[in-house]
Amino acid sequence: MVWPFNVLPPLTDEEFKQWQTLLEDRTGISFERHKIILQTGLGQRMREIDCANYDDYYRIVCLNKGGALEWEALLRTLTVKETRFFRDEDAIEFVRKYLFKRMLSKDSGRSLELWSVACSTGEEPYSLAMLANDCIEGMGAKKFYGVMATDICQASLSEARKGRYPPRRLEFVDTGMQGRYFNVTESGCQVVEKIKNRVCFVQANIIELENLPVSDMDVIYCQNVLIYFKSWRRNEVLDELVKRLKPKGLLVLGMGEAVGWSNAMVERVKNDSVQAYQRIA
Repeated sequence: MVWPFNVLPPLTDEEFKQWQTLLEDRTGISFERHKIILQTGLGQRMREIDCANYDDYYRIVCLNKGGALEWEALLRTLTVKETRFFRDEDAIEFVRKYLFKRMLSKDSGRSLELWSVACSTGEEPYSLAMLANDCIEGMGAKKFYGVMATDICQASLSEARKGRYPPRRLEFVDTGMQGRYFNVTESGCQVVEKIKNRVCFVQANIIELENLPVSDMDVIYCQNVLIYFKSWRRNEVLDELVKRLKPKGLLVLGMGEAVGWSNAMVERVKNDSVQAYQRIA
């Protein structure tokens, strides 16, 4: 049945299962307990292209010529949320202190390598690059650093590479860091080149990490994505991330994102405000 443009019906159980299966198979994200979020996202995108039927839209995404482009647009609608620089102050401050200690360690190596997993529109990896730069310059060290930033959504990565944001995104950035790392105007805020040049944005699917040639990371920052994964898939992803840490490297998650998970290669850090794990060897 075709419904009026402004009135999309609730997903039937069959339709919900169809869309949930597609999204989980392609991205790992499970909307099994988030039907309203899925329905809202589908409805938003369907209205944008004037499609009033879930089955018709499914065919557009999966079968029609140009479906890959529409899939990207839907993915952006469902996965990209409002974010900001230096989100989760406790975790950011923990990483800052860790980097300083890492610099003082005899086995820290000649570089600092950081990875922002599911980086969205780039605020997180740029924040990590700023932390690393502060650490290195603050200690007067001559050490290379780089941040790899991965996300499944190409549209988000394209926006992230520009490094340009509306002023509201800098709401929690202190004036000192704004002066060092942004060119601020009334129309927007541009990340300075020396930070942009340290971040490499790569399209990657978090459920296919075994195909990503990444290793020897000092910090892997993965927050607010695994909460949408089923436990078995989440555990697989976490195990893959651990493999890519340097000895004594740090894996930072969102609070509550690793319930029931354990890995003999890491131990949880003792901090009630941060969920992080350090590789033992």
